[in-house]
Amino acid sequence: MNKRLWKLAALCLALCLALTGCNLIAVDPLLQIAEDRAAVESEYQTVLAEYDGGSITVADMIYDFNLQWYMYEQVYTGSGMQMPEGTEESIKESCVYLALNRVALRKQAEERGIALTEAEISEIEQSVRSTYEATLEAYQEQVNGDTDEVRAAQAELEMFATGQDYEAQIAYQTTEAIAQKLREQLDAEITEVSDEALEQVYDTHVADDEYYYADAPGDFETAMTGDTLVTWMPEGYRTVKHILLIPDAEVLEPYAAKKQELDGLISQLETLNQELLAATDDDATAQTDADAAELQAQIDQMQADIEAAEAELAPLAEACLADVQDRVDAIEARLAAGESFQTLIDEYGEDPGMQNEPTASRGYYVSAASTTWDTAFRDAAMLLSEVGDVSDPVLGMSGVHIIRYESDVTPGAVPLEDVRDQLYEEALTTQREEHYVDQCAAWIEALHPVYHYDAWSLEG
Repeated sequence: MNKRLWKLAALCLALCLALTGCNLIAVDPLLQIAEDRAAVESEYQTVLAEYDGGSITVADMIYDFNLQWYMYEQVYTGSGMQMPEGTEESIKESCVYLALNRVALRKQAEERGIALTEAEISEIEQSVRSTYEATLEAYQEQVNGDTDEVRAAQAELEMFATGQDYEAQIAYQTTEAIAQKLREQLDAEITEVSDEALEQVYDTHVADDEYYYADAPGDFETAMTGDTLVTWMPEGYRTVKHILLIPDAEVLEPYAAKKQELDGLISQLETLNQELLAATDDDATAQTDADAAELQAQIDQMQADIEAAEAELAPLAEACLADVQDRVDAIEARLAAGESFQTLIDEYGEDPGMQNEPTASRGYYVSAASTTWDTAFRDAAMLLSEVGDVSDPVLGMSGVHIIRYESDVTPGAVPLEDVRDQLYEEALTTQREEHYVDQCAAWIEALHPVYHYDAWSLEG
């Protein structure tokens, strides 16, 4: 609750001024502020919807309105764009619906005998008071005024105009707490997930995963290193585990720095070759011929630089391998004697990913198109021919890898039975959400609302 309120502490004060028509150059600032507040109070009594037994006014929805307006403003203004036409109407309709929903929820709560305890009421009052005072202080630092009294009065007006005054927030947060209790009762009415609902959630999940991961290997690989449930597998993947041996920093860091330099040179060479190809196509002119000659000279120099870097890298790589050779020898001897690869990971491995779940159990997902892994690790993993094969020591940016081919990954949808337990809670949540939304819609319809959206706008 507090986090939502704090977002409004930085709300643009111009919005409120536009609503109130404040004139801060009045002869008597306090009198002007009082008149402005009276004007806002009058405007906020404007009825935006009527229902059996009551009405929704601007005051009932202004807090939600400002929250949503502020979020839209942040997204669009922050991106240098104007808000789309119709944004105000969309937000207004959404917030009137939220206000009607609160009415319907409170009515249902009363019928069901749901109420807050004295302790819960006291907790809300303390929380609202604390937030109100902190936000009011923040507003006082932003508003104009020659005296503390004037700034306090102006800040209180700003709070009122944005739906953050104490009484409004007590009512709002009390309703939210009651609605939460009602929601818990509604959720308890749905205790099981039907096969149809589970299959629907599964089908949606599979379609979403295919959409997200088909052309995004990095996202897929990251998802498979965490707790994300993935129900669709891309083509060409296998799982591998490895024993990472990290050489002493004094030998690994020079190697890593030189390797990074070499990779940069190779990337530049690729770019130059592409530029040369463009400069020597069928449309080449005398000017592009001159460009081609210059590019060729740069390419020749880049190739010389790459050869020099490779020559410098070779002894650095040898030093890294020598630093871990004793451990490599011990591991290879124990593998030859039949010890399990997992035992050796546990004993020698220095990669936390091989010690922490879920990657400790499932390994890493690697393909020829992988973008997550060090290329040396990726390429060595993909060279292994059969499940169970173990690589020779491979030097990468993180150290020396000994890699085992763990399994092939079947592309396409993961069978429902393999993810049924993981999807069950998601399906139950979805079913409860649908039940809640349907009930709310029915309760609101039972109020027979009539809407008057055009009765109020930001422009007055």
